[in-house]
Amino acid sequence: MRIRLQNDAVAGASTSAAGQTNLTQSGSSITPASGLNSGGADQVEISSLSESISNASSVLGSQQADRVTQLAAVYAKGQYQVDSVQLSHALVSHALASGSVENDT
Repeated sequence: MRIRLQNDAVAGASTSAAGQTNLTQSGSSITPASGLNSGGADQVEISSLSESISNASSVLGSQQADRVTQLAAVYAKGQYQVDSVQLSHALVSHALASGSVENDT
């Protein structure tokens, strides 16, 4: 089986063959569309858009890990200070944005 994911269809509203899926579905199995090589091993090709998303996700994960490490070091030294006004504003804003209200009954 061969699967090819392209970002051509994402970039524009093109319905060209390059932006279309190269698979057909028959019953419960997916088979290659006509014109594709169906012999041999399975293959997956991922477009440059997917690669860019993956790279950005990796960078963000690394930045978050660095920030957690910094905060852990400050906390371990006993120097972590919480701004109670900023925290309360964030909690109330989040509660209002999510629409969740708890009833004390």
